[in-house]
Amino acid sequence: MIDFLRNLEYKVYGSKDFEYTFLEDDVKAMYEQDRQTATVYSIFACIAIIVSSLGLLGISLFDIRQRYREIAIRKVNGACIKDLYRLLFRKYIIVLIIAFVIAIPLAYYLINTYTQNFAVKAPVSIDIFIISLLLVIVISLGTLAYQIQKAAHINPAKIIKTE
Repeated sequence: MIDFLRNLEYKVYGSKDFEYTFLEDDVKAMYEQDRQTATVYSIFACIAIIVSSLGLLGISLFDIRQRYREIAIRKVNGACIKDLYRLLFRKYIIVLIIAFVIAIPLAYYLINTYTQNFAVKAPVSIDIFIISLLLVIVISLGTLAYQIQKAAHINPAKIIKTE
């Protein structure tokens, strides 16, 4: 087919400068910069997740160590481990939900602004936001779990003796 078109151009225009491209290659080249940008965003998002997890670990370590005396007194008064987990997780879950409520409109606006000139757009539904919330909660609670487990299983006698 290409040889036929090359010969046809030579017959019509008298030129041997026949250039062609496939539409698939043109579309791929058009979105190459977007793919590179997405890769860079993904790398920086992973770095941000790691740094924020380390920050959350540091904050939770400090916060839970400050509350050892309270935890010990609660254990002496009969609090079960489940209650201690609920007490210590509650603060962080509330902060995550507030951040999520603030982030939804911002993310929705940025996604729509970024994709407004795309020929084909994937619909932005609430599912992606719920999945991201669940992922953030799993990462955050995973970061907190060791510290909370350690705090929930402390010996109240040691803590009260040293305080």
